[in-house]
Amino acid sequence: MGWALAVAVLAAGWFGLRAWGQIRPAPMPARWERLFLNNPVRRRWFGPRQLLAAFGPLTGLSVAEIGVGTGVILEALAQAVGPSGKVWGVDVQPAAVAETGRRLTARGLSASLAVADATQLPWADRSMDRVAMVAVFGEIPPAQRAQALAEVRRVLAPSGRLGITEFWPDPHYQPPSRLLPQLRSLGWRILAVRQSPLIYTVVAEPMD
Repeated sequence: MGWALAVAVLAAGWFGLRAWGQIRPAPMPARWERLFLNNPVRRRWFGPRQLLAAFGPLTGLSVAEIGVGTGVILEALAQAVGPSGKVWGVDVQPAAVAETGRRLTARGLSASLAVADATQLPWADRSMDRVAMVAVFGEIPPAQRAQALAEVRRVLAPSGRLGITEFWPDPHYQPPSRLLPQLRSLGWRILAVRQSPLIYTVVAEPMD
């Protein structure tokens, strides 16, 4: 009976958090990210491997991440581009940007980091070969998603690509049946969808 009650409480809590995340999307507080995102289970099952595979070789490229969180994904991107490449990252939370900077420095990596949101990216036009959004798209308020994608389009080089990774049970999870039509309706061509249990990655490019 005790276990059943505990499961019921956890399930109710998750459904409540999920509903709140869909009604009032917002970034996960940095202190929660340390617990939920920067742990061995998350890195093992919901880490950057699928995104890196979908993007293909990144050596020497300019790659940016929107919503760096604790820096787990940006660390992998910095390693993938190698010394001849360059990485950038933004997050709306100063604490997340600071923690990402510390993570990269401790590992001998570097990135250009800034506090900014997806609708006002601090990068030059056509300056990025790849832009990544991992468990971030659903955190952007629906009314701002078109502007965020327009900003990604602005900063992408002519052959640039956007990679979006979503995983369940993130409260802001966007299923493929919702995300893919949104992208197409806003002028993006879907190049690839890599899907595994509970996680998928979409790679897209602007149609024009």
